[in-house]
Amino acid sequence: MPIDYSKWKNIEVSDDEDDTHPNIDTPSLFRWRHQARLERMAEQKIEKEELEKKKGTTSSKIEDLNKKLADSSLSEEEKKAAEAEIAEIKKQEEDFRKKEAELEEKERLQPWNVDTIGTVKIDKTRITKVGEKKPETKNISDEEDSKRMYKYFDEHESKLKVFSRLEGLDKTEEYMLEYPLLASEYAVNWITIEALNLAIEDKNDKEMCVVAEQNTVLQYLLELAKSLKAEPTNTNMIKNFFKKFKAADPQYMKHFHDEVASFQNRLRLRAKQKRDDALAEYEAEEKQKRIAEAPGGLDPQEVFETLPVEMREAFESREISRLQDIAANMDEEVFSYHLKVSFSYSLHSLIDALIPDCGFPM
Repeated sequence: MPIDYSKWKNIEVSDDEDDTHPNIDTPSLFRWRHQARLERMAEQKIEKEELEKKKGTTSSKIEDLNKKLADSSLSEEEKKAAEAEIAEIKKQEEDFRKKEAELEEKERLQPWNVDTIGTVKIDKTRITKVGEKKPETKNISDEEDSKRMYKYFDEHESKLKVFSRLEGLDKTEEYMLEYPLLASEYAVNWITIEALNLAIEDKNDKEMCVVAEQNTVLQYLLELAKSLKAEPTNTNMIKNFFKKFKAADPQYMKHFHDEVASFQNRLRLRAKQKRDDALAEYEAEEKQKRIAEAPGGLDPQEVFETLPVEMREAFESREISRLQDIAANMDEEVFSYHLKVSFSYSLHSLIDALIPDCGFPM
């Protein structure tokens, strides 16, 4: 039977490439590529979590509304309103299912890489000397790795939160020696997600910068352990790393701080894009609601924007005298046309208090 090699065509690599320019620091380039992948994976995780949260909310709403409909004392008007709300929620659920399918397809088409191709993990912990070979490992599936990661998050979240906010190498070293299990790729994933969430919230840039720096320190430690073929959770390994790091020459530290700054800027850019996407999605939903409620089948807000500036300002001010002045000075047919447009697309809600007894031409 011929072997199908097509699934191997799109493997994304970082630490086994040899096509870099001689003037580019290759280890740094690999770190940047790896970090960018982790950021994309973190974003996908956040999208999935948000979608699950929305699905849970809609299911709860439908359950509450069905209970409400079961109430025999409900008026006909209240019953219709509840049924209309259920129909709208079911429409949202259909949108959620489409979004879920899109995310699954995106994940399916995502190139394989060292983080998703089948991660190698340690099934036991033991103390080793720096440089001693790691214990034997075995391959595990992505599903099993994901379960282990979430279990790790649950068990160590409080420690990760503290660690990610520490400032200074001495405090970081002391904390890692107390909790060596923080020297893990799972910890890097958690801190990446935490930094991205802070950037999206956009409330405390300094806090986000601290978390991003701790993420980079941890990645440097894991790289040193990898290069020495040592266990990163080994306290001797952790001490060795911080000893070397604190004694690093200025050029090396400049390089480190440049990487941290680059990571922070990428987080800001990705966060802005996420906020913009969320705002665009919200505005699209609001627009659809306005259209659904408008008798003319068009967005009332957009129709309002087509009116002459002076009419828009008069409607917003709710000053009848301003509308009367416009009616007196504007061509009667033009004024009548715009006024009819206003009513046709539910804009009369802006001027309900102005119209009675005004004698405007309709």
